[in-house]
Amino acid sequence: MEKRKFLVVVDPSHERHLALERMLDIVTQRRESIANFHLLVGFEGADKADPNAPSEVIRGKQWFDELMAPVDATGVDYTVEFFWTANWRKSITDAAERFECDTIMLCESSAEHKRGITDSKWDLVRQARCDVVIVDEGTEAPIKTILAAVNTQAKDAGHQALNDRILERGKFLAEYFNADYHVVNAYTDSENFPDRQKISRMSGLPREKIYRDMGKPEDVIAATAERIGADMVIIGISPRTGLSAKFASHTTEKVMEKITVDVVALN
Repeated sequence: MEKRKFLVVVDPSHERHLALERMLDIVTQRRESIANFHLLVGFEGADKADPNAPSEVIRGKQWFDELMAPVDATGVDYTVEFFWTANWRKSITDAAERFECDTIMLCESSAEHKRGITDSKWDLVRQARCDVVIVDEGTEAPIKTILAAVNTQAKDAGHQALNDRILERGKFLAEYFNADYHVVNAYTDSENFPDRQKISRMSGLPREKIYRDMGKPEDVIAATAERIGADMVIIGISPRTGLSAKFASHTTEKVMEKITVDVVALN
């Protein structure tokens, strides 16, 4: 199996660093499949002298040594970069491309947004060229169950390609973590009913691991994730543009807000 390269984002103003904790979980669970990871420690702010910047962002060597001690104990290779930036999203995507990372990992919440993704993180999810994992405290290692959410009723080529990517990534991650794999497809009315046999052909899964429920996507996906005890949910970011893209983005954001486990976002 291919080895993965991760970019792990740590905000020093946080007390708990969920993305780094999850990276440690992955190292423990899948050590042989990790090439290395790059740790990006930084804060979004226009000016280091800004009096409104939280004092917690000023950290010393002892803080960093304590932060990395559990990782050092595993013997995994990693590199570190410190930054203070006015363009948080660009700094992260540039680092991901510079280090040729397959996956960006960051935590879901912040001091200002206990639930819900911040604007800068949402911008990152929309613009990243690799997988973005939004880590949440509802997931506990090891990762045992993965749920992929698709929209097979969509007929345009962009959505069909996105469905293929979601299902491919779900299969890969299920094999990567030796996890149980399920697929969910929400629909809003009986005239738009998903074809379970089609989803089975696309995913390679038996019918009993495919879920079709009527309702808003965010409600159906969250309910299914809870029902099967999902540790990770894979969702796609709409390829549409303009007003329809804004509406779809709002729907995707609602999904991410309702789910309390790790979310893998794909463009």
